[in-house]
Amino acid sequence: MGRVKVAGENREHGVVVYSLSSCTPCKKTMRLLENMGVEYEYIHMDTVDPEERGEAMVELGEFLPGRGIQLAYPIIVIDDLITIIGFSERKLRKVFEEGP
Repeated sequence: MGRVKVAGENREHGVVVYSLSSCTPCKKTMRLLENMGVEYEYIHMDTVDPEERGEAMVELGEFLPGRGIQLAYPIIVIDDLITIIGFSERKLRKVFEEGP
């Protein structure tokens, strides 16, 4: 299935959420983005086929230099410049309501 786009009125930023389908913090993050009207894409790393997961891991490697192989979800990438690991309402509101 790959990336899924969720429509929103706020299209100012390119947002990708790397998540797990059963991850509570991931669900909270996506619900918050929707409540703020942010358009975003997500990919559930545990439900995509191995080839897509491999491609996504390569993408993530660009945003997680030097962090090793342990990952925590969700990983939110904004405009290919800002990476937020884990659920952080404060950080997300700062980006989308106040600007980076």
